[in-house]
Order: sequence, then C-alpha cells, then structure tokens
Amino acid sequence: MKDLVFIVEDDLAQQKLLRLHFEEALGNYEVRCFTKPDELIDNLKDKPFAIVLDHFFADRKENGLHYLQIIKKKNSSTPVIYYTTNNDDALKREALKNGATEFIIKDMASLVRLRTALDAIHEKKNNKGFFSNLFKS
Repeated sequence: MKDLVFIVEDDLAQQKLLRLHFEEALGNYEVRCFTKPDELIDNLKDKPFAIVLDHFFADRKENGLHYLQIIKKKNSSTPVIYYTTNNDDALKREALKNGATEFIIKDMASLVRLRTALDAIHEKKNNKGFFSNLFKS
C-alpha cells in the first residue's frame, strides 16, 4: 500500500514536478495535489502520511505559516515539510517552531532533500513501536 502525501503548491509546473517525483521516481507514494491550502485542510480527515506545504500563495494574503498552524491544530501528528523559495533564517525558525518537520529551500537539490526528509519520517514512524527501544544499540 502506498503512503498518501499531500502537496500544497499553487505553481502548477512545480506541482507536476513534485507529483512525478513522488509517484514515478520514488514510486511508493500516492500524491494528492492542492493549489489552495483550504482544500488541503478540508481533506485532512484522509490522514496523509506527510504534507509538503508551500510558503507563498499568489491569490491570498496568508502564507504557509498561517496554514501550518491550522494543520497542526487539526492534525498535530502529521509531518509537514515546509517548502519555499525564501531562504530566510527567521522564517525557518518560525516554521520549525510552529511544527514543521523540515524546512526545504526550492532549488536544484530540493528533490533530493525531500526524499531524505521522507526517509527520516519513515524511520521515525518505524521506531515508535513498543519494542523499538529494546533493539537499539
């Protein structure tokens, strides 16, 4: 069974690139894309494995930080990867403080960093079992 990943990205070319990367290159994810963060929030009941959340949305005054807070209030256990072109340390601190699992800058290496972030989420979820601490060295 494939893990469900939600992607919130208003740039349709970027959205398509991410979908192809997750579904084709990585192969073990089912992707649902949203251009508006409100659509994602309406679908949180489907309990995605992870969310990739853009920072800027051209058609609204709120940014990803606003929606990150809403997502975390409604579903605090779902990992959120904050995905942005804004390479600002203050924004990074704020996103991580508000519950983002990772903060990834959109650039040439961002697809590799997304893969690494998802691998870390898998590892963390696998290590949450009752007996997992017994087998760690």
